[in-house]
Parts: sequence; structure tokens; C-alpha cells
Amino acid sequence: MMRKEVSLGLDVGTSAVKYTAIDLSTGVVAAQRRVEYARTDAAVGVVPMRMYTEALEHLLGELAREYIVRSVGLTTAWYSVITPTGDGEVAYQWNSLWDRNLDAERELQGFLDVSGCHVDILFPVYKMMTAHVLRNQAFKPYGMKESLIEWLTGERATDYSTASASGLLDIRKRDWNQPLLDKLGFRREQMPRLLRHNVGAGRTNVGGESILVVPGLGDGGSASYACKAVSEVAANIGTTMAARELSPVIRHSSPDRTWTFVVDESRFVNGGISSNGGSVLEWARRTQWAIDDVCVKQGGERFYPWLHGERTPFWSADLRGSFTGIDVHTDMPTLAAAMVKGVAFTLSRMINAMAHARSCPSGVVVAGGGVRLSEMLRVVRGSVSVPLTILKDFDYLASDGSALSAAEALGVSISLEQEVDRVLEPDGEFQADYEAWIAEADRVASGVYGVGSVS
Repeated sequence: MMRKEVSLGLDVGTSAVKYTAIDLSTGVVAAQRRVEYARTDAAVGVVPMRMYTEALEHLLGELAREYIVRSVGLTTAWYSVITPTGDGEVAYQWNSLWDRNLDAERELQGFLDVSGCHVDILFPVYKMMTAHVLRNQAFKPYGMKESLIEWLTGERATDYSTASASGLLDIRKRDWNQPLLDKLGFRREQMPRLLRHNVGAGRTNVGGESILVVPGLGDGGSASYACKAVSEVAANIGTTMAARELSPVIRHSSPDRTWTFVVDESRFVNGGISSNGGSVLEWARRTQWAIDDVCVKQGGERFYPWLHGERTPFWSADLRGSFTGIDVHTDMPTLAAAMVKGVAFTLSRMINAMAHARSCPSGVVVAGGGVRLSEMLRVVRGSVSVPLTILKDFDYLASDGSALSAAEALGVSISLEQEVDRVLEPDGEFQADYEAWIAEADRVASGVYGVGSVS
């Protein structure tokens, strides 16, 4: 049997690698699959790079036997950073635990105005500056994607969006922020080569066959790229939650305190991110809250799901989960419903920020495992101003996007059809409740934790 010629998209995630293979002759998806890692975490979010390279070496070998792989695109989670150890490189992922350092924050003031990022523990530059101040650890000026590309090709390269997410890029110049590099002690020659997501970074050899390696976008940007024909605005309900748009406009200075990363020479991806999505729902299940059986009602007790601090719009590691409005009549099902509502309103706040910044006639594509929690989706529908488009299959959007980037690097333009399951029109059921929640959230953040939602 003749092997199909494919472009391959790899979504190298924190818990598994997913791939999409697209038949270059037809533009149709030939295969999609998820492969779990043999876990070797050193700590939460701290992972030896060999865990990823061993998995990819096996997977690429397997796929090269089944297909003629012409190109491979990589997408990884934004916000990772590499540190060398005696046993090889280790990746600190977005979810690695990190303490605030006020000295590092003072040092970063003024440097991030041009980066599209905020002063927050999420961003790799925060970890780099903390290590620089404390002189207790050595980070490299790049993350997991750059390490993987160098492992595959021998060349250190990255895409603009992943470079932006590090905090080290000047997004208007689309170049490394030289004053910040100087401050951190990084040399220009250490920095990855900056590339579009859909051009070749180098070649790798698998089973005697040469494969073009393509940077792809960061995972969120790649997912948006895969469904851009449906809408340029997308939201995700995963362990974290996010809403983002592809746009020619920078919105980093918006009142909603969104981030802005570079896509290419003419486009940016603007977005908001919350640390408190599926992670909070899983915590609730683990601690015996019956969140999957709730019926959410209007009004009543409120929950602010800041178990991991919060990013958009507060950008603070100091916030903590909080209930308000509890009295002697409050019962456990009521509090469980408040949890679901609090997570839903957090997502709605980011979706509304994107919708208010631009016209969204085609609505917002909503994906991720949280879509399967019907009560949460009902609350989001009742508190946003734009239609919610639910795709039939959304588990492989990031690998789909990187497969498209890989095909484009070969000069093959593919329009990948994403089948729509349903469109939920906004119904305003929870609008008044949502607005009261937002107003009180800002008061709780400011009054209890001393954190403001605006710069």
C-alpha cells in the first residue's frame, strides 16, 4: 500500500502529545491521536525535556513508517522556560509553582510596556528576573519549543507568538527587547531565531527521510488558527481558561488588561487568561462538591474562584478563592452551584472583553473539556453578548493548527473545515447577576486583597 504524503502537526502538551496528519493531496485529515507520556515530573510543572524527546522520537519513527511526512509543525504551551541540570535540560511549565518576588517585580517595571505581557509569575521573564535577582538558578532565554526545535534540527528557532509569551520580545519592533536582554545578562547570539509560524526552521531525519521542521504557533494561537474560518475569536475551557482573537490591532493597554502576542508581520493575538478553569472544577470534585449535579439559579451566594491567584484582569498571585453572601440558610448544593457560576462568569468576563473590543458577527468559538458541563455553558450563554459556536470536534484544534502551518511551509494552502455542532445565541438569563458579580469581584479583590483590576 502506498504511503500518503502528509503534513504533521504536533501539540506537545503538558500531559500528552496530540498529532494531526493532513493528506497533502486532498487537504483532509488522515489521522488524529493522543499519546500519553511516561511521566517523570520532578515537581508540579517541572519536567525533564527527555520525557518529551523520548516520546517524540518514538512517535515520529512510528508515523514515518506509516506516512511520507513532508513537514512537521510544533505547538507547545506558552510560558515555559528551560533550566540546565546535570541530567539534561528541565522545562518549567506555566503551572510550575513560583513565589512572588518584589525585587524582581521592581526590576521588571518599565521593561514590559513594550512586551505585550504583564508583571506576573505566569510569564517566563518573571522567573528569569527572580533567578537573576536571587542568583540561585540559571535559566536559558527560551523555553520548551525552542529546545525541541534545536533537538530536531540543530538550529535554535521559535515563532513570534511563543517569543512574545516569554516577555522578552518588543512586539512593535517584532524583535528581542535588547535593554531587557542586557538587564538579564543574555547575549544576542543566545537568542532563538525569530520566524513566522509557517516557514521552515530546519530539517530533521527520521528513518532515512528528511522532514522540514516548522515552528507553528503557541498552543492557544494554533487552536485559533485552526478555526479562524469559523471565527477569529475563540475561547477555551480547559485546566486554565482563555479567550483570544486574531487581529491587526494591539490591545495590551485595554482596560481589561489583556495580553498581546505577535502572530506575523501584520497580525497579533490578543487575549485574556484565567488560572482558574478546569483546575478549580477538578478541585471541587476531589473535595466532594457535587458540581456536576447542580442547577444554577440567579442571584444568591457568590464565589470568586481565585484558587491559583488570578491573571486577567488582576494579574496577581495574592488573590485567593472567596465566597460572599453566606448565611445560616446556605447549604452545600447552593455553594456548589456558586462555584460553577463563578468559573463561568470568569470566562464570560474574558469573552465580553474580546467582544467589546471588536465586532464579532460570527460569535466566539468555545472549546475544551468544560464545554461538556452543561450548566456552566448555560451560565456563560446567559452572561455574554455574542453567540457561542460549539464545534463537533475540538480536542485537536492546536495540532490541527500546527499541521496547517506545516503545510503552508511547503507552499500548500489548506482550508480545514471545522464542523459546527451548535450555536448558542446569548439569552441574557444571567446578565444582571453577572454584572453584580463583576462589580463585587473588583471590590473583594481591592478591599480584601489590595489588588486592583486596572493599571
